[in-house]
Amino acid sequence: MTVKVSWGLVLAAFSLLILILSAQSVYILNQSHDAMIRLAAQSGDAGSQALAAFDTYAATMRWGIGVVIAASVVLVVIVLWGVTVNVIRPLRKVVGHFERMAKGDLSERIEARGDNEIGQLYAALSDMQQSLSRTVATVRDSSQGIYQGAGEIAQGNSDLSSRTEHQAASLEQTAASMEELTSTVEQNADNARQASQLAASASQTAQRGGEVVGEVVGTMAEISGSARQVTEIIEVIDSIAFQTNILALNASVEAARAGEQGRGFAVVAGEVRALAGRSGEASKKIRALIETSVERIEAGTRLVDQAGSTMTDIVEAVRRVTDIMDEIASASQEQSKGIGQVNQAITQMDQVTQRNAALVEEAASAASELEGEAARLRQAVALFKLAQARDDSADDGVAIDVEVEVAHA
Repeated sequence: MTVKVSWGLVLAAFSLLILILSAQSVYILNQSHDAMIRLAAQSGDAGSQALAAFDTYAATMRWGIGVVIAASVVLVVIVLWGVTVNVIRPLRKVVGHFERMAKGDLSERIEARGDNEIGQLYAALSDMQQSLSRTVATVRDSSQGIYQGAGEIAQGNSDLSSRTEHQAASLEQTAASMEELTSTVEQNADNARQASQLAASASQTAQRGGEVVGEVVGTMAEISGSARQVTEIIEVIDSIAFQTNILALNASVEAARAGEQGRGFAVVAGEVRALAGRSGEASKKIRALIETSVERIEAGTRLVDQAGSTMTDIVEAVRRVTDIMDEIASASQEQSKGIGQVNQAITQMDQVTQRNAALVEEAASAASELEGEAARLRQAVALFKLAQARDDSADDGVAIDVEVEVAHA
């Protein structure tokens, strides 16, 4: 039921009430007139005068009732006109404003209409339109910023996701390489330990070789001393052979002097002389052999001395090699431990990178959804048409259409 119909029903009820009262008044006058006629017929001239006075009064009442009815009709018309002008039309304009606002048109200016309730309604509607316009403008600007920011975030997350995937792949390759390097270093450490053990064994062997060479040097020295003693003995034998030869010569001379009697003795002296000669020749050969042996023994002694010195150097070198191999083995173990820690750190980094990649994908998906929501928000805000305000509080201006390009995600 509209306001106009409501006011019409109220005025119709008021008019009906006036008509009913008027009809009752007319009915009462008619009844009173009939009663006065009957009274005048019974009373004569006095009744006639009273009837005439009543007729005058009744005519006046009927005229007054007509005037009241006419005034009521005029009043109803005036009230209907006032309600239409001051209530119905402003309310229709308010309804039109609401309909345009419902369609998104916030550009039409709403003028104030006095200080009455309708004016207060227009002022409140104007304030609501201005507040809604500012809100829509803020939402429009914010949606544009959100859309751009969401696009940048989505692009950045996409790039970050790609880089994170590449980094994860690189870390996987690095982890595999570190595992191979760890295996290689462990193998090198094992080889270094084995080499250290072999070097220690070689050092022990070299030490034993040095001891044997030392014993050989001592033996060669003893042999050299024995050879010198043999040389001295040969000199004694040579001296004995020489003296025997001289004695044999003397015996031959004495046998020659003795003549026939010394012939046997001469034969013995000749044999002794021959034996002394062979002994001298043998001693000469033995001397030569002994001298050669002594020279060779001395040469061997020198070689053995050199071998002993060389073995000493070898033992020292092997000892240094053993120390170096021990250091290499220790360093390899430390390196293996360090590489194991690095490998563990790389594995943890790989796990963290994988989790980061998953988070980046989730962030990229959220940014894409945010971009879609911002696009839908821009579509919703694009339906509103705002007025270009002169300042933050004023609502005067020229209505312009705000076209927003909506990018579909």
